[in-house]
Parts: sequence; C-alpha cells; structure tokens
Amino acid sequence: GMDALRARSLRLTGYLRELLDEVAAEAPPGSIEIVTPRDAAHHGCQLSVRFTRDIHEIAAILRDLDGVIADTRNPDIIRFAPVPLYSSYLDCWRVAEALSRRLA
Repeated sequence: GMDALRARSLRLTGYLRELLDEVAAEAPPGSIEIVTPRDAAHHGCQLSVRFTRDIHEIAAILRDLDGVIADTRNPDIIRFAPVPLYSSYLDCWRVAEALSRRLA
C-alpha cells in the first residue's frame, strides 16, 4: 500500500542522501550541494543537487557511460529520484559511485 511505498521511499532517499553527502565531502569544496530539505516531511523521493560544473554535460556522461538517468533543471540542478516501486539500494550506490568517478 501507500504507507509501505512512502516508507521505502524515505529509506531509499535517505540512503542516497548519505551517499551523496560522502561524494560532496570528497569533491572540491562547493562543487556539489544537496539543496533538497533534510526533513523528510518536506520532500518526496527526489534529491536536487546543485553543481558548479555544466549540469548537462554531467547528466549526459552519467547517462551515456554509467546508465544513470537524471533530470536537469537550469541553471545548476540535477535531480536524482530513487523511485520506490522499482529502484534499489544498489541503484542508489551506483549513482553515487558514478558521480564520484565523474567529479574526480
């Protein structure tokens, strides 16, 4: 039911946030910032991430070389959404691992 889907959504999004926090900590200072509120009551399953590099280039590389599908919002946001019906914890890990490689 919907309660189970929301609970899974919160777990997946929380896990992805933890992973992206690690990526941000390893990246050059200020180059990546999660702008989605931390309070789960104020967000859905997506995380909006601000970048200082060209978001269209990053999103295209992630898609073409890593199979990561993300959504861009000009001028500097990429949105990652672990959808609870079909995304897995491994999918979240793959996003963070790919992003870490591409930002290095």
